[in-house]
Amino acid sequence: MRTIELFCVVFWCLCAAAWASTNRQPCQSPSMTSGTLSVSSTGGHDIADGEFNYDSTAKKLRFVENESHSNKTSHMDVLIHFEEGVLYEIDSKNESCKKQTLKYRRHPMELPSDAHYESEAYLGSPSKSEQGLRVRTWNGKLPDLHANYTMLTTSCGCLTVSCCYHSEKTDLTFSFMNVETEVDDAQVFVPPTYCDGVALEDTPDDHSFFDLFHD
Repeated sequence: MRTIELFCVVFWCLCAAAWASTNRQPCQSPSMTSGTLSVSSTGGHDIADGEFNYDSTAKKLRFVENESHSNKTSHMDVLIHFEEGVLYEIDSKNESCKKQTLKYRRHPMELPSDAHYESEAYLGSPSKSEQGLRVRTWNGKLPDLHANYTMLTTSCGCLTVSCCYHSEKTDLTFSFMNVETEVDDAQVFVPPTYCDGVALEDTPDDHSFFDLFHD
């Protein structure tokens, strides 16, 4: 009888653990992150490569493209205040600024609150020190963009490792490297003074961060 009771207890515990893992809630990003972001199309074309800084508390993002990355005549430097719904395109060489509305707030630096947990696995080797990374796979839909995504985050710390974005317009892969849980200079989130007084251009409601990247 006691054997049956013990079996029932063990079975209940295993079922509870399995239920907890399959119903895992989306994790939250650190308050500050910075590092390198590379963006490519699923066709293998490199679209952009540069440094990002993100404040998940104030919902502010700065991305500056690496000028030596390609033969482009112009390079991206954007500052986004998601809470205010404003995107700044900055040209520091000519001290000019473009200011647009950005009503859509989803982006790959932060896991959406309605993301669905898929699985947990190791990248690399789980048996040897510093030769593997435990990650969690999440996916979800972005109905307003007619898109869906798959994201990998670290199991510990909730840092985005990669994000695959698929929509009717484009397929993109975002890869994050050398990520730190700090921002060296908070001034990167402050628009330059030459952006003062620039008229705000209205854009469609579905204009998003993802529209910045295209072949």
